[in-house]
Amino acid sequence: MKKNKNQNKALFITIGVIVLGILAYNLFFKPAPVIIEEMGESIPIQNRDHINQSETIQVYNSNPPTSGPHAGAIKGGFYSEEILDINGVHNLEHGYIWITYRNISPNAIATLKKIAKRYSGRVLVSERMANDTQITLASWGRLDKMTESTFDEDYALRFIKKYTNKSPEKFAK
Repeated sequence: MKKNKNQNKALFITIGVIVLGILAYNLFFKPAPVIIEEMGESIPIQNRDHINQSETIQVYNSNPPTSGPHAGAIKGGFYSEEILDINGVHNLEHGYIWITYRNISPNAIATLKKIAKRYSGRVLVSERMANDTQITLASWGRLDKMTESTFDEDYALRFIKKYTNKSPEKFAK
């Protein structure tokens, strides 16, 4: 009888030590859960129709567009002049991030050039006078708008990492 009491006592102590060990591990060593940050706004996906380069008049559901009819893709990197929306959308379909800007300072342009150079295989940066804000970050079906004063380079880099290749054709490097 005494042997059973001692065995039960030892079993409860062992279970208690294991439970305390698990709690201590979770408290001190387990990494914090990763918070999945959604960035910008989700834009309903339009069709993926391929059109001729000459068909430049299109109706899109966002400014700049994040999906819809498009013509040939262009090389990633920085463009100091405007590109056609139909080409930018094709790059988005291929998993690129398209950063557009209008009326920003030379310092802000230098920052965007740096980003374009660093991520030229997956980022397209171009001036776009039709923007309704100074800087936009676009991916397939996703858009984030900001002013030059609210632009945050670290945020832009997180956007690039999160939304590159979140598209029907994943070709961006």
